[in-house]
Formats: sequence, C-alpha cells, structure tokens
Amino acid sequence: MWNKWIISFCLIILTVLSSAQTEMDRQLAFSYYSEGKFDKAIIYFEKIYPTDNSSEIFDPYFESLVYLEDYKEAHKLVKKQKKSDPDDLSLFVFDGLVYEKEMDIAKADESYQQAISSIQKTTPFKSISGLAKAFEKRNMLDHAIATYQEASKYAGSNNMYLRNIALLYGRQGKIDLMVNSLLDVIHDDERYLVSIQSTLSNSIDFKSNYAGVDTVKTNLIKRTQAYPNKTVYNEMLAWVYMLTENYTGAFIQLKALDKKENNDGLRIKDLGITCINNEQYEQAIKCFDYVIELGDKKPYYREAKIYKVSALKKKVLEKGSYTQDDLLELKSNYLESIDQLGKSSFTAQLYRELAHLEGYYLNNPKEGINILEDLLSVAGLNQMTLGEIKIELGDLMVVDERIWDASLLFMQVEKAFKEDKIGHLAKFKAAQVFYYAGDFEFAQGQLDVLKASTSKLIANDAMELSMLITDNYNMDTTQVTMKLYAAADLLIKQHKYKEANQKFDSINAMFTYHTLNDEILWKKSEMAIQQQDLSAAIGFLEEIVKTYSTDILADNALFELAQIYDNRLNQPEKAAEYYKKIIFEYKGSLFGVQSRKRYREIVPTGGSSDDPWLVPPHFEN
Repeated sequence: MWNKWIISFCLIILTVLSSAQTEMDRQLAFSYYSEGKFDKAIIYFEKIYPTDNSSEIFDPYFESLVYLEDYKEAHKLVKKQKKSDPDDLSLFVFDGLVYEKEMDIAKADESYQQAISSIQKTTPFKSISGLAKAFEKRNMLDHAIATYQEASKYAGSNNMYLRNIALLYGRQGKIDLMVNSLLDVIHDDERYLVSIQSTLSNSIDFKSNYAGVDTVKTNLIKRTQAYPNKTVYNEMLAWVYMLTENYTGAFIQLKALDKKENNDGLRIKDLGITCINNEQYEQAIKCFDYVIELGDKKPYYREAKIYKVSALKKKVLEKGSYTQDDLLELKSNYLESIDQLGKSSFTAQLYRELAHLEGYYLNNPKEGINILEDLLSVAGLNQMTLGEIKIELGDLMVVDERIWDASLLFMQVEKAFKEDKIGHLAKFKAAQVFYYAGDFEFAQGQLDVLKASTSKLIANDAMELSMLITDNYNMDTTQVTMKLYAAADLLIKQHKYKEANQKFDSINAMFTYHTLNDEILWKKSEMAIQQQDLSAAIGFLEEIVKTYSTDILADNALFELAQIYDNRLNQPEKAAEYYKKIIFEYKGSLFGVQSRKRYREIVPTGGSSDDPWLVPPHFEN
C-alpha cells in the first residue's frame, strides 16, 4: 500500500519538475530569440518542439534557423510540421521562402503553386484563409489572389471570396479591378449592399481621391446601362453622389429608382432631409416638390409639404439678405400648408415656425404669442413638445415686454423637467429674465447652478452671462452702467435697436474707458447683422480686434468677421486672412479647429511645409 503512494508521489514530483523545466526552456528560448541570439535560442526550441509544435513555437524556431542560414534544418522542420498538420497549406510558403534564400527560385515557385493547387472541394476554410494570409504577410499578393480564385472554383457561392480578392486588388493599386470585384458581389446578392458600401468608403477617400471616385462612378454608369433592371446600381450611384455632395446627381438616380420600384418618393424625401442638413436648400425643395407632385394620397405627401416650408424658411432667413417681400412670401407658404394640412400634433412644427417668423422677423410678437397659445390646446402633443412650446412662448413674451409672464412659463418648464436638458434651458432663460430686470444677484445664483449643466451649450451660455455679471457688476461704480447694459440687451431681444443703441451710447458717454466697451461693440455688431448692415457690423468687429486684442471677445470677433466674408459676402480669400489670424495669434481659441479646417479648404496648399497648423492632411490615393 505504501509503495503505491510513494510511486504516485514520485510521479507527481517528476511531472511538476518536468513542467517547470519546460517553462524554463520556453523562457530561455524566447529571451535569446528576442535578443537575436538565434544559435542559443535553437537549442531550447529544439527541446520544446517535440511536445509543442504550435505556431507560437514553430514560427520563431523556423525563423531562427533561416537567420542562421541553416536551410537544411529549416526544410526538415517544415517537413515535420507538414506531417503533424497536413491541412496547413501555409507550410508550403515556409518551404518556398527557404528555397528563395537558397536562390532556387524555380523550386520556390513550384512550392507556392503546389500549395495553391492542393486546394480541393474538401479543403477546410481555415486552410485556405491561412494560406492566403501567409502570402499576404509576405506581400505576395498575386499568390494570395490566386489562392482565393482557386478556392472560388469549389465554393458554394460566387461571392465567398470576391471581397477578399477585391481588397487585395486595392492594395495593389488596381482600383478598377477592386471596384468591379466588389460590384460583382452585389450583382449576385444585393443583401451585401451596405457591406460593399462600407468596404468602398474605407478603401477610397471620396473627398480627395478623385481618380478613385471617377472609377467607381464610371463602372456604375456602365452597369446601369448594361443592366437596366438592376436597381441596386442606381442606388449605389446615388450613394456615391451623396458622398461627393453632388445632390443633383443623387436626385437623378433616386428619381429613376423611385419610378422603377414605385416606392412613393421615400428615398427622395430622405435625400431632401439630407440636403437640408447640408444647407443645400434649393435641391431640398426640388426633392420635396417631386414627392408633393406624386399626389396628396401618397404616404409621404404631408411630410414633404412640411419639410418644403422648413427648407424655404432656411433658404430665406439664413442667406442674410432677405427682403420684406421674401418674408411675406414665406408666411404665405406657411399659411397655405397649414390651411391644407390642418391643425394637429403632426403639423405643430409648422405653427411653431410661423410663430417664430411673426415674432422675430415680421415684428408681430402678439400674433406669434396667439399662435403658440392656441397650439398648446392641440390634442396629442407629448409633454416634451409642450415644454418646448412654452419656452418659445416665453421668449416671445420677453419680446412683447411681458418678462414676468415669461418668467412664470420658464419656471413651469424647469419644475416639470428638473433633470432634463430642457429644464436646464428653462432655468437659464429664467435667470436671463432677472438679469434683464437688473436683479443680478439672483440671476448669478441661478447661473452658478447651471455651470455644471450636462448640456455643454447651456453650461457655456451660463458661464458667459455669469462672467459678464461678475466682471462688471461687483464694482460699486458700475452698478448703474450694468443695469443700462442689461436693459439694452433686453431691447435687442425686443428688436428695438434704436433704443438699445441709445443706451449703449449713454454708457460710452458716462465712461470713456469701461470694461463693458468691448461687449458693447460686440452687441452693436450683432444688431447690425440682424438689420443686414454688414458694413457697420464689420466696423464694430474690426474695432474689437484693434482695440481689445487681448480681451476675451477678440477671437470671437475674428471668427465672426471670417464668417461674414465667407458666408455672406462670398469673399473666401478675405475670410482666410481672419482664419489664419486665429490659428497663429489665438492658438487656444475655441474656434481653432474650425478655422484650420476651413482655411485648408480655401487655401489647399496653405502654410509652409514645416507648419503643423496649416499643412493639409495627407491623403493616400
């Protein structure tokens, strides 16, 4: 009995010692291998290999033999590995590499071809993939392609290896072959559409690789002509046009697709929304007109009507040079759509936008208030929408000089949505009311809470107003001045620009040099822009840059100047001067990233080659 226990104990001890020795050998093998001491590494790999012939051991063992030019032993090692794992076709590549080292190119190629020709119907996918990857790893891309092509003969689907082949063509710079291989995939199975789009967008930079984009478009156009009933090619063309911001081209393709599939304008409606988001309002209107013309019985008719008016609004108001006639025509479009579609939760957005137009652009806040108050009684509005309408109503009440009624509405929304973004917005607007009224201490208390808001925009607005109060109210000599400034700010909100200017001028008259002077110039520039007096706005902003270059509003003024020249006066070269000034003189500016991006677009080769701020990013073709 005791002899059995002793024998078992001894066997356990021997197993533990053997395992410990093997681990020690592994550590020494890899230590010598990593140090480049291949002759010593081989001693330990040779000991480990009989019990562990995994790739983790085989690969460094093989490489060590090759480094030492012991090609005979390298061939022997590969032969042993083939016996151990006959399905591993990548071992033929290892053999071929040794033949190349021996300068026997014919035998090397024979080994590679033998690997490829070994592929049969029963060859596991893992073996095929391993062989192809072994070729890829050594940049033998033609052999990798040949591997997949051979495997394709036995695959159950033509698509099984086409994507792999296409990507290899891409690595070789054979864009035409790559594109056609990918298009062959969706030709046989349209379910791969999204996957192929993803592969193409990852392989070709659609913003800068013009040759690649032209290759894709040319091949797609050829296929739409060759296969007129294959609508997937129209869809792909539309996708390419959208990526390259050619919305007219996308519209043409989607219109053809819509007529072939009779899908009632769904894709074109979605394209119109995309156009709105990219500020392509004319094209958006064209898209919605197409859907509307399909008839009021179609499912997307009402949506198209609503989106069209929104596109018209943005087109008129955002160009910054509208006339009174433009505004009245826009109002007419709202009224026509409202009359046709009726009042409901579905058309609530139309009423809200019309109220905004009345209150802020047609100087009729009372009518805007009536519209919103009436809208609150519409059935089917959810609580969030009701809260948003109340905030808009409060804003119009401020314009209509009913600031305390507005305050009550803001407080209602804040109470109903305490932990929500809309609740934080309502709290900020309530604080603004107290600021307008000159109760700066109460306003400051509310703003301090909002600085930690989860909404970055609200937190930033709260921070700016808080800093304005802190910097200018807490000095005894400026209390009267600060109240004048806040009252003028309220007058701007009410579109009483003449009265606001008078108050600002009275501050300048009382204090020639005051901490509010740059803020006053900023407010005057805002008023000038709202009144479409861009020349005056530029003058005020230039004064900020010239006189208050080290103050907090200097980079704001530079960016606003750039935006005016860029977007309103269509003088991008002039705008570039201001973007560049922000980049170099205000490197910590919040506008830095936007300025660099836009500067590169205006001046593609801007800056010297060693200038990290302005050199355009490198794109691979």
